[in-house]
Amino acid sequence: MKCITLTPNEKNLGTCVRQLSEGNIIGVPTETVYGLAGNALQYESVRKIFSIKGRPLIDPLIVHFSSSEEARKYIYAPVEFDQLSTAFWPGPLTLVLKKRSNIPDIVTAGLDSVAIRIPSNSIFKSLLKQLDFPLAAPSANPFGYVSPTCAQHVKHTLGDKIGFILDDGPCHHGLESTILDMRNPANPTILRHGPVEVSAIESALGVKVTVRSDRTNKNQAQDSPGLLSKHYSPNTCVKLFEPRSNPRIKVTEKCAIIYQSKRKEMQT
Repeated sequence: MKCITLTPNEKNLGTCVRQLSEGNIIGVPTETVYGLAGNALQYESVRKIFSIKGRPLIDPLIVHFSSSEEARKYIYAPVEFDQLSTAFWPGPLTLVLKKRSNIPDIVTAGLDSVAIRIPSNSIFKSLLKQLDFPLAAPSANPFGYVSPTCAQHVKHTLGDKIGFILDDGPCHHGLESTILDMRNPANPTILRHGPVEVSAIESALGVKVTVRSDRTNKNQAQDSPGLLSKHYSPNTCVKLFEPRSNPRIKVTEKCAIIYQSKRKEMQT
């Protein structure tokens, strides 16, 4: 398959709308990372996303909407929904909420909840507004590996599997969205860290937010994307060394070297 990179203009947005409406999968820009987008309401389209990424069906997808009003048609919104949507949308916060029956089970790994957000990238927003369905769009990379922050990254890893990539340059954040579990509004829980900080969420809600730290069972449906133990794996070997150590690396060896620094205690 020949992959074509498109500049974001009216004609090319029209091409993307047609591709998505026909059930095809394309690469799209967001403010977090580039996404692999398909019709979230069409089973075969969503199935293609999992197949292209090599992603297990137990790992649910994030569904993207053009507005919070549109999102309400697909979820059961708690009172806190308005507080969070007003404070952080459009933007890099994903909410896990109870879903309505119009979201296919394949999107949510069979769970009765769905991860949703409203993106702030102007090109992606424009695309969503021209569609009459939301988009499922996980990161546009092979499952378990580093997320793409530019169109070239997508073309390098998935260019033989998709027909089009909408290129809007480098992503603003370069980091996947913060995920907040709001299935139990009395106990808001961070499932994945991202650009939106815990303190900002606590300020918006006026309550303490729990940060999930337990490991998930890799053989069962995940509560949200990004919880499986293998994630953000680079192709290059990575070695971690202690502070002040003297690593011995072969000159011909290609690897990334990471030094672990000691946190200095504040003097009072």
